[in-house]
Amino acid sequence: MKHIFILNPAAGNGYAEKVLQPQIITYLKTTDLDYEIHRSLNKEEIGSYVRQRASAGEPIRFYALGGDGTLCDVANGAIGFPNAAVGVFPCGTGNDFVRNFTEKQNFLDTARQVAGKTVSIDLIKCGDTYSINMLNIGADCEVVARAGQLRGGSIAYLRGALEILPKGPRYRMAYCADDGAETEEDILLCAIANGHFCGGGFKSSPKASLNDGNLDVLIARPVKGFKLMKLLAKYRMGTHLEDPSGKEIITHFKTKSFKLRAIDKVNVSVDGEVFPFTEAEITSVPGAINFIIPDGSEML
Repeated sequence: MKHIFILNPAAGNGYAEKVLQPQIITYLKTTDLDYEIHRSLNKEEIGSYVRQRASAGEPIRFYALGGDGTLCDVANGAIGFPNAAVGVFPCGTGNDFVRNFTEKQNFLDTARQVAGKTVSIDLIKCGDTYSINMLNIGADCEVVARAGQLRGGSIAYLRGALEILPKGPRYRMAYCADDGAETEEDILLCAIANGHFCGGGFKSSPKASLNDGNLDVLIARPVKGFKLMKLLAKYRMGTHLEDPSGKEIITHFKTKSFKLRAIDKVNVSVDGEVFPFTEAEITSVPGAINFIIPDGSEML
């Protein structure tokens, strides 16, 4: 089996290249594994490279050395290739995807990674792009964008939230699930999830599952002041769906497909990467890729 480590040289302010890569190579040299290190040129190149290597048909594992965005790029290249499996050495800003597993430190252990098992997990399809973790639209997305400017890991997301949310942002959106009736209203944010976490540890989607074949959709309506701060605290802890006072603010449901249309100008965060958004039909793709779980870790 071939093991290919795809390095994002910008990840972790250079941590992936300067620290993680030498550690991985040091271990691999003690084994007889067939491996390569691929230094990515840009996010567009990653997907085409993975597709080209996977198309040979041999069993192959791709490990993303970067954040959730790099993992997403690798997953986009691997979809449609049952001979390929995807893993991640998390060294980005938020590293939210690995929070869906126990013993997160195992993801930085090369021996445990190459000995890891694979499981089939779902992806989210939005237009021509696939997401492995979550789509965030509205205030959530603006927080991600601001955190990218602030830098500083998970703390940057919290600082971004405290800066963006008190401004009382609202976005006019229209949406419907599974070809139902369309609803148009002002929202604060919309999270369409495969995994539980976003924003460097906010447990926004506590009922999501990586392999149930459903989208987990959460819509929050505009709120200010004390109600906002209370919602933010519960949103971070993952208890917001249990709060009776949140019923008037939050709508939550699972669905196979979800149509979303922006009436106001808005962006979407796809696994931490921000793009302009107009409208899309968003669907769950069950069992879309094989994901590598390091030895000693389990899916939550």
